Amino acid sequence: MRWRRSKTPTSLMRMSDISQVTVLLDAGADDVDEAEEKVKAFFAGKGIQLVVVKVRPKKCIKVHRDTQVLLSLVPYSGWRLEYAVRRSRAVFKIGRRQLPDEPFDLVVSDPDGKSFSQIEVFARMMELLESLK
Repeated sequence: MRWRRSKTPTSLMRMSDISQVTVLLDAGADDVDEAEEKVKAFFAGKGIQLVVVKVRPKKCIKVHRDTQVLLSLVPYSGWRLEYAVRRSRAVFKIGRRQLPDEPFDLVVSDPDGKSFSQIEVFARMMELLESLK
C-alpha cells in the first residue's frame, strides 16, 4: 500500500471551497437508501458535485481518485477501505474510524458501546464542516 498511496497532501477545507465530494456508504446498512437521499439532497442544495459509492464488505471499492473530498460513512475498516482511502487523491478526507497512519483529516466516531446510523453521523460531520471558518 505504501507504494500505491497518493502523495497529495491533505488538510481541512471550508464548505465554500468544496466543489466535488465522493461519499462511501455502507451498502449493508438498513438506512442506506435514506442516507443516500439525504446526502444527495444536502450536496445538491450546496451546488456541490457528488459521487456516491455503496460499499460492500467483500467487494473492491472503486473510488474516483481525483475527487476533492472523500467522505466515508462506512463504520467498519478493512484492507479494501484502507486501500481506497490511501489511493484517493482527495485533498480532504473524512471518516468514521481512523485507519493506521491516520489518513483521515476529520473523524467522527461512535462512542464506546453505541452505534449511530449513517444519517446521524453524516449530519454531525456536516455540522462540523460548516463550522470551519
